[in-house]
Amino acid sequence: MFGKPWKIVGKFDSYDRANEKRKELIKDKTLQVKVKKYGPGGKIFVVKTRVVEEEFLDEIKEKKIKSRKKRRTHKRDYKKEFSKGAVD
Repeated sequence: MFGKPWKIVGKFDSYDRANEKRKELIKDKTLQVKVKKYGPGGKIFVVKTRVVEEEFLDEIKEKKIKSRKKRRTHKRDYKKEFSKGAVD
């Protein structure tokens, strides 16, 4: 996904602490939040956030709905193909 850059909100010594901060921030529906390993050897964990516009959220929802419809159609066509049986 391309969009606005991620901002570092905090650095933590353990994943558990970083995850607590992530859970706290994820309540805001306009933010995307993630935890990443950081630093030498990946011993530091960073919480990153970025703002998502409502238009973008609507676009994501539409894409999910379209992909579900495609899967259903494909699945239905696949079942029909095998229910007819082989005609040789």
